[in-house]
Amino acid sequence: MKNKKSILKVLTISIMMLFSTTIFGQFTQLGSFMAGSVDDAEKLFGAYISPYANGIGAGLSGGWYNTAKTHSTLGFDLTITLNVAIIPTADKTFNPLKLNLGDNDFISRVDIDGNSSPTAAGDMKSGPQVTYFTDIPLVGETQVAQFNLPKGSGFGFTLNPMIQAGIGIYKETEIIVRYSPELKLGDGGKVGLWGVGLKHSLKQWIPALKKLPIFEMSIQGGYTKLYSYSDINFQPSFYEGNPNISVIPSVSPDFYDNQEMYMGISNITANLLVSANLPVICIYGGIGISSTTTNLQLNGFYPIPELQGNQIVVSDDTAKKDPIDITIKNSDGSATKPRYNAGFRLKMAVITIHFDYTYANYSIATAGLGVTLR
Repeated sequence: MKNKKSILKVLTISIMMLFSTTIFGQFTQLGSFMAGSVDDAEKLFGAYISPYANGIGAGLSGGWYNTAKTHSTLGFDLTITLNVAIIPTADKTFNPLKLNLGDNDFISRVDIDGNSSPTAAGDMKSGPQVTYFTDIPLVGETQVAQFNLPKGSGFGFTLNPMIQAGIGIYKETEIIVRYSPELKLGDGGKVGLWGVGLKHSLKQWIPALKKLPIFEMSIQGGYTKLYSYSDINFQPSFYEGNPNISVIPSVSPDFYDNQEMYMGISNITANLLVSANLPVICIYGGIGISSTTTNLQLNGFYPIPELQGNQIVVSDDTAKKDPIDITIKNSDGSATKPRYNAGFRLKMAVITIHFDYTYANYSIATAGLGVTLR
């Protein structure tokens, strides 16, 4: 059993590395969002990352079950599961013109030379050019910053690999725990996952159903949390090519070195499950709800321009510490979504293989391989 656990862990780490290093590598380039103002940065971070965050959140709702039947007391299973959430085409781009950028006292005008830019789930091509201006007394309108919105990752889906274990405890109730080993990203980044859930048989409480030998019915609920820390690199040197800005050297060479982006994605799901359990194959399905919450924070100091008299200045004094702390919602503003699931499981001795599909706002394909003892 120890060797099997080691194999599952290696497989999980490999899948996470394949996906996470590409996706989270994109985030290091997002520091330019801070070039205009904190308010604008919040809008840009939300628009760019939300499809990826919502896809991950949807994926966290999958893989909790592959049968409605619960374990008997001390029965258990150990499974490696991969959930692939499919991001809708409409969420692979966003319109920066609709973000109302520049709606603050410092920025007087924002020029954007296009109405479509890739999100984190979009194509690997740069977005439109954004140019910020401010009005300087006695001088007039002056350019503050210019940059292109970032490329997408090229992934129109998200991957959620995890190791999951379930054990029967009492009265046909099962405790489920899930976990993904923490993966290091770059010098200081990391990503990890954990979750806990319950499954309880309803069949035992319904006399008519107790007489059906292969039919099972249960309820299931679970909570999963994915967390990530990604390196961000936005230095005062970004402004040094602009003759309109005075960049004052930092008093400390490592003043801006602790920049990072934290993202915490949590999902709660509750489902009514049914299944037909035959000796080799189990057909199962579920209907329920899924609710995702994503918190995004920028930690560290970030160089922000400030108008001082008739001069734009970037210095340690104008820097902002931990400037962003926002909650990301789905594109329609809601967090709770219905989900409908169907799949099958094959069992050969103690080995199980299962596949299922969940129809939802972000649909999910799930595959799993495990060992189980009832």
